[in-house]
Amino acid sequence: MKGHLLLFIALWLFWSMLTGFDPEEIAIGAAVSLIVSSVAHYSFTHGKRTGYIKAMLGMLAFIPYYIHAEVVAHLRVIKMILTGKINPGFVEVKNHHTNEWGTTMLANAITMTPGTLTVLADDGKLLVHCLDKNTKKKDIADGFDHFLKKIWV
Repeated sequence: MKGHLLLFIALWLFWSMLTGFDPEEIAIGAAVSLIVSSVAHYSFTHGKRTGYIKAMLGMLAFIPYYIHAEVVAHLRVIKMILTGKINPGFVEVKNHHTNEWGTTMLANAITMTPGTLTVLADDGKLLVHCLDKNTKKKDIADGFDHFLKKIWV
């Protein structure tokens, strides 16, 4: 609960610094901060044994990795387009998450990466359409999964 309160206060102060200290802005900032901090608290602590702060730090570590993976995937797709070496197909990737938040984040991270699209998220597996069906399964999800396991079990 302490982490939830600290996040709420930090978001509310940040909102106030950006928008000013008018009574309307303070009230709207409080409402938005409460909603965002509640969703973040629930999603990071629901069904977990690890702490809220550890999950938040895991998410902060995930963001730079995701940006790196995005840039690499863009370059890979550009190379495929320029060389004409596109071999589309489906690949089945293991899903180690038992928590639906972790499965959703993994599926979305794969889908938002160029050249891949998560078509089906089933128990223990994801069906992914790739521009190159010979892509190694570990290259599709393992990097994302490494960070997401630290956030959601």
